[in-house]
Amino acid sequence: MASTSAGRRGTRRRAAAGLLVVPLLLAVGCSRSGDDAVAKGPGSGGSGTAGSQNPKAPVGSGAPGDFGTLKDVCGKGDGKPLTKKADRGVTEKQISVSVTGDPGAPAQPGLGKEFFEMADGFTKWCNGLGGINGRTIKLTQRDAALSNVGTVMTAACQSDFMVVGGGNPFDNDGVKARTGCKLGAFPAYVVGEESAKADLQDLAVGLPVSTTVVGAYKAVFAAHPEVKAKVGLLGQNMASLRPSMARYKAGVEAAGGTIVYKEDVPVMPPPGRTTLEKMKNAGVEMLITTWLAVDSSSMFREMDAMNWHPKVIVSDASAYNRYTLAAAKNSKIPDTYIYPTFVPQSLGDKNPAVQKALEILHLAEPSKDLEFFHMSGINSWLLWASAVKACGTEVTTECVLDKGKRANWDAGGLFAPGPIVETKDVRAADCFTMVKATAKGFEYDAALTKPNKAEFFNCDPANVVAVAPGAPSAPPASTPPTTPGAGTPPPAETSGGGSPPPADSGEPPPAAPPEENA
Repeated sequence: MASTSAGRRGTRRRAAAGLLVVPLLLAVGCSRSGDDAVAKGPGSGGSGTAGSQNPKAPVGSGAPGDFGTLKDVCGKGDGKPLTKKADRGVTEKQISVSVTGDPGAPAQPGLGKEFFEMADGFTKWCNGLGGINGRTIKLTQRDAALSNVGTVMTAACQSDFMVVGGGNPFDNDGVKARTGCKLGAFPAYVVGEESAKADLQDLAVGLPVSTTVVGAYKAVFAAHPEVKAKVGLLGQNMASLRPSMARYKAGVEAAGGTIVYKEDVPVMPPPGRTTLEKMKNAGVEMLITTWLAVDSSSMFREMDAMNWHPKVIVSDASAYNRYTLAAAKNSKIPDTYIYPTFVPQSLGDKNPAVQKALEILHLAEPSKDLEFFHMSGINSWLLWASAVKACGTEVTTECVLDKGKRANWDAGGLFAPGPIVETKDVRAADCFTMVKATAKGFEYDAALTKPNKAEFFNCDPANVVAVAPGAPSAPPASTPPTTPGAGTPPPAETSGGGSPPPADSGEPPPAAPPEENA
């Protein structure tokens, strides 16, 4: 059902900057070798079990159309006709949608390909069950190749109901076209603040800019108290990224840490000997960085050559990729932790939602493992499909965006619970998990996480702090569902004031993988 629209490969003045920046901001979507599995877990390692399945057969646990705790996401429905005049892209039998990415980017081939892969798998799964209320999904993959976001949005305006499950580093460029033609959106991530605040969209992963993560740092400091007074921050020297590092700094200090080194280095190449010598001389023992979002193997080789490493490295969920694991396998990296707001693939045998996400991916890519963009992509597809289903015979943009607002969304148990709200009210997640990068995969660290909600997450308003006036306050306390039969430990002790973190499992930079808010 998928087709491809690449758009024009025009050259724009800003594209030159993007060619340098994007490789350092996003976990890219290149093919993975068998030795670089992102995480071990049921169905990983290219078994292809889901890829060879009939999509109508049960996947994971529950009924065929279930996804974790979400019931009958896809299916034939009752066959009732539409009760209102159909919006563009909607017929009695079909809903036309697009997914956007940038795999044709000359400087970063494959960028955002994960969005296309998960969209393809989800469409095959859903259509194999009869669609959403009996209406199948017609999917178009629109490749912006970095510099053509406005062009692909204009093309989507001609035929599509909505754009779902994708994203672009230069997403601000598509806002005018998208909102001008009243094209709704359920993006997998947002990058630019203009895009994050735009109308006609529901954000499963938003971009809070007035709050930052603190709980994950507290967890690391509790396990490694010796690094608390010797923290280094390593970012990229770009106007769009510097605010992110300022938020990291605020979070570390709110957690009781002391910054002894902070530098925003040029966006290419990865940090080398000069930078590492400065960190060493400053006494850095805990490094917080977004450089793990891309291939920074040269940085780790340099550390090996110097025979110096910080004791701990911490990164947001953008580091949940094969590059980080390759470094863990081929270098002497220290304890390296990532703080996602989703359940890692290694827990697929304990979490039906993870297993189902993996098997849906395998319907399109039988040998791939889940990466961050896969996770954020299916999060948005599930939110969109659930909203379309709830609208029943009234599949309009207004209804679907309204039904997409949720008081306590968790993507069927795949993500930490949190509200889906108006863009102006987006705040970061109060929940996190801690996973450790090892040569065998990303391993969930329960001792560091101290889970108190939904079995795998540490959730507390004190896990985030405000860094700007007007930060959204914590939502009313609610009780997210816990895994049946799983005990729920008492809430972990926390200290410090509270406000929320950012969207991406912590807090990625404005132009990097978003900071997860749900």
